[in-house]
Amino acid sequence: MTKKRILDVATEEFATLGYSGLSMNKLAEKLKINKAMIYYYFKDKRNLYDEVISSIIELNKKEKKEILNSSLEAKEKFKRYIKLYTKTINNNPNIIPLTLREMANFDLGIENNIPNSIEQELVLMKQIILQLNLKEKYKDIDFYELKAMIIGTISSYYSMQKTPLKLSNIKDFDKNDTKILNYVEEFITNILLDALCEN
Repeated sequence: MTKKRILDVATEEFATLGYSGLSMNKLAEKLKINKAMIYYYFKDKRNLYDEVISSIIELNKKEKKEILNSSLEAKEKFKRYIKLYTKTINNNPNIIPLTLREMANFDLGIENNIPNSIEQELVLMKQIILQLNLKEKYKDIDFYELKAMIIGTISSYYSMQKTPLKLSNIKDFDKNDTKILNYVEEFITNILLDALCEN
């Protein structure tokens, strides 16, 4: 049993049950291992949860840096950044429920080492956005709020489209993850570029 396997299954369980709902005994049963094996890699449930959140924040960090350092035009960099985020969700669907849980808890579930990872992620996004020809009123924009708006819009729209409930007046994407994410990616990118940038 590898650390990665424990982390992968724990990610699914935290996404489904939340932090308080996950039982280490049940996790061990699901993994078909002795609970001591989990504690060999993770000192406690909090440490396991922190590693789950950290691993999500760190996803595609290398690709984000490549976008930033590329010779692409600034708007194209921003589009690729959003596209990478939606691609990450498509490949890691547990991100949405974990993100929504953290947002609902106002990040009370995360420990002190995680904000450093979040800060590094914000710095990358900020560097991409500052290359845009921003309108004067957005030159002092709060990048944390902007990131929250991007994540919140994509997460909420994606969740609404994936719900099993029959909601009237909502475009039917046949619950197809790729279609949903492509639509919301294009929507949020165009709205933000139109709002933030000079022509």
